[in-house]
Amino acid sequence: MPKRKSTPKQPDYYDYFPPSQPIKAKDGIQSRSQRGAFASNWWAKRWLSVLESYGIGSRLQRGRSYARSGQVLKIEVQVGLVEARVQGSNPKPYKVEIEVAKIADADWERVLDAISEQAIFAAQLLDGTMPQAIETAFETARVSLFPTSIDDIVTECSCRDYANPCKHIAAVYYLLGEQFDHDPFLIFSLRGRTQAQIIEALRKRRATALPVDDSPDANLIVDASGPALEADLAHFWGNNLLDWSAPHIAAPEANATVLHRLESPPGDIRKSLETIYRAMTAHVQAKVFSSSDTETA
Repeated sequence: MPKRKSTPKQPDYYDYFPPSQPIKAKDGIQSRSQRGAFASNWWAKRWLSVLESYGIGSRLQRGRSYARSGQVLKIEVQVGLVEARVQGSNPKPYKVEIEVAKIADADWERVLDAISEQAIFAAQLLDGTMPQAIETAFETARVSLFPTSIDDIVTECSCRDYANPCKHIAAVYYLLGEQFDHDPFLIFSLRGRTQAQIIEALRKRRATALPVDDSPDANLIVDASGPALEADLAHFWGNNLLDWSAPHIAAPEANATVLHRLESPPGDIRKSLETIYRAMTAHVQAKVFSSSDTETA
C-alpha cells in the first residue's frame, strides 16, 4: 500500500468513482453521535477542525455516514500512529493509517517543565481533563499540541480512491474525535508521549519541586532513653506521660491534594472522596480546638 501524503483541497478529479454501497459491517464501532457534532469538548473539536480544513466535500459527508453506521471495524492508537480497518464495498476491509508528526524529545521536556509549573494544569491532567490553556505550555517550547498543517499528518488507505483523505480515512477521523472526547491523553500519544509517560514525568517534577523544611524543629530527635518496657511494667498503664510538645493542626491549603496525584478513579468517586476529606478536616479541627478550649478553661 503506497503512502500518500495528505494534500490541500483540489478539484474533485477522482469523483468518477461513483458512490458505492458499503457492505454492512458486523461488530463495527458504534458512534455515540447519530446526528449533529461528533465532538463536544474543545480539544476533540480542534482535532476535527484539521479534517474539515481539507475541504474534501462529499467525502466528508460519506465519512460521517460510515462512522455512524458502524463501518469502522477497529481503531488502534499508538505513539504517533493510528491503524484502523474500515468495511467498504469490497469484501476485504480497507486498511487505514494516520501518521502524526511526533514532537521531539527535547521539546517534550520543555513542555512538561511548563506544565509542571502550573499546578492547575497538572491537577486537571491527572483528573483526565484537558486544561483550556494547555496550549500555552506547548507555545513555550515553540511547538503545537495539535497538527497545524497538512505536513503534520500523513494518511493512507488501501482503497482505489486516490483523493486523500478518502471517505474511509474521514470516518476514522470522526471516530477518533469521539475517542479524544473521552480520553484526551490519546492526543498526547499521537504527538509522542503516552498517558503513563506524562503522569510519571509530572509526578517526578512535582516531587523534586517539593519545599525542604529547614525549620529548627525539622530534624528534632526526641530523647526516648529510659528503662526497657519489661523492666518498668508497673508504670506502663500510668498517667506519667512524656512531655510532648502540642502538635500543630491546621487545614491544608488545598483540599484532597493526594487524590489529584493519583490516577483518575472510575466514575464520580473522586468528588465523593473530596467531600469526605473536607468533612473529616472540619470534624478534626472542631474536635481538637473544642478540646483545647475545655482544657484551657
